[in-house]
Amino acid sequence: MATITWKWARKAARWAMAGCVALGGFVAARAAADTPQVTIMLRYKPTQDGVVYTIPKPEEEAGLKVESVQRNGGNGWLLKDAAGKPLRLFFNTNPTPTHNVPDVWAYYKDGVEVYREFESDTKTYTGKPDQFRWLNGGGMKWGVDEAKDGHIKRWKSISPEEVSQEILQALANKDFGRLQALMITDAEMAQLGLPADEVARIRQLEKTAAEKFQKTIADLPKLASGKPNWVHLEASAPECTPAEQIGARADVVQYPHASILFEVGGATDWVQTGEMIQVGAAWRIIEAPTAGAGAVVEQTGPSDPNKVDTDPKVMALVNELTKLDEAAPPSGTPPNPALAKHHLARTDLLEKIAAESKPEQREPWVRQMADSLSTAAQNSAPGDAAAMTRLQALEQTLAKAAPGGDLAAYATYREMQADYAVRITKGDYAKSQAEWVDRLTKFVEAYPKAEDAPDALLQLGMVNEFLNKEVEAKNWYGVLVKNFPTAPQATKATGAIARLDLEGKPLKLTCPTLNDPQTIYNIEQSIGKVVVVYYWASWNSQSAGDFSKLKMVADAEGKGVEIVCVNLDNAVKDAHDFLATAPQVGVHLYQSGGLDSKPAADYGVMVLPNLFLVGKDGKVVNRNVQINNLDDEVKKQLAK
Repeated sequence: MATITWKWARKAARWAMAGCVALGGFVAARAAADTPQVTIMLRYKPTQDGVVYTIPKPEEEAGLKVESVQRNGGNGWLLKDAAGKPLRLFFNTNPTPTHNVPDVWAYYKDGVEVYREFESDTKTYTGKPDQFRWLNGGGMKWGVDEAKDGHIKRWKSISPEEVSQEILQALANKDFGRLQALMITDAEMAQLGLPADEVARIRQLEKTAAEKFQKTIADLPKLASGKPNWVHLEASAPECTPAEQIGARADVVQYPHASILFEVGGATDWVQTGEMIQVGAAWRIIEAPTAGAGAVVEQTGPSDPNKVDTDPKVMALVNELTKLDEAAPPSGTPPNPALAKHHLARTDLLEKIAAESKPEQREPWVRQMADSLSTAAQNSAPGDAAAMTRLQALEQTLAKAAPGGDLAAYATYREMQADYAVRITKGDYAKSQAEWVDRLTKFVEAYPKAEDAPDALLQLGMVNEFLNKEVEAKNWYGVLVKNFPTAPQATKATGAIARLDLEGKPLKLTCPTLNDPQTIYNIEQSIGKVVVVYYWASWNSQSAGDFSKLKMVADAEGKGVEIVCVNLDNAVKDAHDFLATAPQVGVHLYQSGGLDSKPAADYGVMVLPNLFLVGKDGKVVNRNVQINNLDDEVKKQLAK
């Protein structure tokens, strides 16, 4: 067996990237065969975002173990959970005196590998991955990053659904480079042998892609209001054009058009992908996406409820809907009567489309009706109940037609959200919250398996926390984790449970620093000091005043206090821009993902600002300290 000496520790900084942690901590591994510590292996994160893999809970870490493995001339370390299921595998495929660190980093979900990143050219080894693969239940994507800067430049394989997910993330992050990685290249057009006129058409579309991309972002204000969730891709069966028909070298398989349905903040919207062409195992786009539902060509064969009818009446109404959406007024702080009027008109059109569509094809339009009526109700002028009345009528109709059904649940939850949004503007906030708890409770009882049930359970936990009913909050969070363990909300709920039990326990916080992602801060290095951990974001109006108060505390109490500021902005630039004009204080941390990032998820931080006060021994003394009495609380701890 080739011994793995942990030059890993000395070389770790060479292969640290955005998303991969430089693990100098391997130096601490002094056991037989220099086995790395469990906590060290757990610090590694996938370079690419969106990977769903098993992350052990803090209380489970004691049962984890690391084993050495060897196969096909290579060797490495496998991290397993208490049941023996794999969690991580860091492997060296070609151990030599000059190459003695991992070149494969694999991640598992429920014991099955779902994601792997590796460096393919070990002759010029740099310790940075250039290949990224999603496997088994994780998908089929295979991306390549020759520059080794963490950004995929091309795809060796990717499905149409995964293309649409990448398009949505490119729009949400305003990342045109991510979109460009999906576009067909000259080499691929040559591979297909496309005729010159088709190549010219595609190249012209690509020239306008950047401008069109920016316009689409502007046309989708929902993307700026939160993190979008991909729902599904709607498309007819792909078309196959024989090579001889167009003078190509190979048959051309393509989707003439397809639509992405996404959800953000409880409302849905659409994006059109444009044409997609298959090149080997990868699907390519030829232009930038556009906002709107579009119309999907109906396939022959068995009916599919996700396909839009091509009946001329339906097509005409869809075109009318698209034009109406193009003229939509800007959104703003409710009430916004102009926006309410727009969504009422939109609902009128949606009702006509649904009436003209085949029964099995009505569901997407009915869902949009519920979304538009909910938006209209929340933006109506005080005393104008027209939108709410229509929404309640839709809810009742759907509940009567299919009691307990998905559509009834969908409409009910939108009506509840609209009603709650209106109520909290009328004063008596605590009463509104109590009524919200009652409605949420009835919803999860009536629709326990609804797609909105995880969100409703999370809301129940959050609102009970606000009402200082922490036992009830923990119970609801627990129901969410038990009934929907793979839902994104379950991660937040798990963290919230940990937060509610945090006082008297060590705070675990390991995160890249804001200015240098390769530098990792671990709160253990601040033991001996009183530590204030402040979770914040630039979009929160309270942050400016809070930083002034944090600086006053730091200046008054001196070196015995450490201020640690954890930023939860979606874009790191927003944090830098804010801090350029804010009082300079403390250590600043950042990990991508905003309110869904690991630092936020670890302790279920869902409302900002959020402060923890940590004693000199590293244990939390107050998990809900307030900024206004922070100085007094710090003084008490310093006096101990």
